[in-house]
Amino acid sequence: MIIRSFDAAAPSRKRLWIKVRRFVPHRFRWFYEGCIHIEGQLWYEERKLLYRTIREYKPENVFEVGTWLGGGSTYFIAQALFLNGRGKLYTIESDIDLYRSAVQNYHEYLAFLEPYVEFNLGDACDVYRALLVQSRRNNKFFKVDASFLDGAEDAKQTEEEFRLFEPYFHEGSVLMAHDWDNEKMAQLRPMIEGSRRWKVERTLSAPKSVGFAVCRCIS
Repeated sequence: MIIRSFDAAAPSRKRLWIKVRRFVPHRFRWFYEGCIHIEGQLWYEERKLLYRTIREYKPENVFEVGTWLGGGSTYFIAQALFLNGRGKLYTIESDIDLYRSAVQNYHEYLAFLEPYVEFNLGDACDVYRALLVQSRRNNKFFKVDASFLDGAEDAKQTEEEFRLFEPYFHEGSVLMAHDWDNEKMAQLRPMIEGSRRWKVERTLSAPKSVGFAVCRCIS
């Protein structure tokens, strides 16, 4: 059975879901819907794996590429950090309208998660590089405990984003990559799979996912 998400459902299925949702167990409903007020990407199984990874490893500094409207990966990472009771998600969006919508969405519907999320606008490599360098100078943090890569459909850009974080990864860091089976990861995937520093711990593939990998830094 393929379970995607409420936002990915056809209009007829959305209408049916609204009628039956109250009869569905809360846990299933939550992963399927996300925040009902905010559109989000990622499918059901992808959301579960992302959320459980953050809950399990309890990272302090999480960097995400690709906020969109904030109802997908951003929401599930932030919610996991909230329940962990610590940590910060740094997320970035290159589209100014999407960025503004995401910030407003959290202010309006998810204010309790705002202390766990820092929204950024611009190019991930430029903005995050400056943030990491400045943080090192301020002795704020020196490491990236987890990252989630889900930017543009550009294999070269994805590799550049990974290499930006590479000096800040440490033993135990977690790399989560969406579209693992697609062109977006065409350059990064063989690097990770052939590396002695990284171990691919969990993956999702069709029909449950368009490709999702959780990798652990082992050295």
